Amino acid sequence: MIRLTIIADNTSRRPSLRTEHGFACWIEAGGHKVLFDTGAGQALRANATALGVRLEEAEVIMLSHGHYDHTGGLAEAWTTPDKTPLYLHAGALAARYRVSGGTVKEISMPRPVRELVAQHMGGVRFTNQPTEIAPGVWLTGFVPRHHHEEVAESEPFFLDPSGQQPDHLVDDQASYLVTDNGVIVLLGCAHAGVINTLDYIGTLTGNAPLRAVIGGMHLHAASPAKLAWTVARLQERKPALVAAGHCTGQPAMDALAAAFGNRYRSTGAGVVFEFADENQNQKEK
Repeated sequence: MIRLTIIADNTSRRPSLRTEHGFACWIEAGGHKVLFDTGAGQALRANATALGVRLEEAEVIMLSHGHYDHTGGLAEAWTTPDKTPLYLHAGALAARYRVSGGTVKEISMPRPVRELVAQHMGGVRFTNQPTEIAPGVWLTGFVPRHHHEEVAESEPFFLDPSGQQPDHLVDDQASYLVTDNGVIVLLGCAHAGVINTLDYIGTLTGNAPLRAVIGGMHLHAASPAKLAWTVARLQERKPALVAAGHCTGQPAMDALAAAFGNRYRSTGAGVVFEFADENQNQKEK
C-alpha cells in the first residue's frame, strides 16, 4: 500500500486545516516515510498534527526546488539533520527573485532556512541525476527540457534583483514512485514542464504506465494554446489519475477536469491518495 497525504496546499478539504500558497506531501510506501516539500511555513506543523502525521518520523526529506513556497517549513521538519538526510538539487540554494513592472520580490528559500542548510551540510545530499531516496521512491534530478512549448513562455524569474540574470530553474525536479503496476508521479511545481517531466520519467522507467500524476503543474499563467497543448499531450500518456493543485490555476484545473472526467481529482490539504497492489484499487479520501 502506498499512501500520499497532502499536508500543505493552496486549498483544503477540511475547514480546520490551514491553507497557504505552498505544497507539501507525506509519502508512506513500503514501510518508509518521506516528506516531499515543506510548504511556505505557515501550515506544515499545524496541519501535520491535525492529520496525525508525525514529521519527526520522516526518514528522508526531499525538495522539488528552492522556492519559498516549497521550502519555508523546512526548519520545522528537519529537526534531526544528523539522522535525516535532506535531498535537493544544488541550485535550490541560490537566491532568486521575481522582477516585474518595477516590483522586486525575493522568492528563494527563506534566509533562515538557507542558513540552517549551510550549518548542516553533512546531512545534505545533492541530486543532479536520478536518485533512489527509499526503496521505489525516486527523485529525477535535473529534468531535460525538450518541448519548446513548455519553455516558450517564461515568467519574470531572475537570479538577481536587477532582473539581468534569468533563472532557468535548473533545480526543478519531481519525485516518482515505481510500483509493479506503474509509476506514481509527484510534482512540486513542474517548472521544467509537466510533459518534459513525464517524458523524462518515462525514459527512466521504460515507459511504465502512469498510475497517477499529482501536484502542482504551474499552468496558472499558461496561454490557451499552451494549456490546450499540455492537456492533449497529457491525454496521450493515459494516466489513470490526474490530481492537480497548488500552482496549477483554476482555468487549467477546469480544463483537466473536462479532459479526464472521473480520472481527475483536485488536491488540497487533507486529501489522501491510497494505491493498493492493484491499479484499479487506487482511491482518494
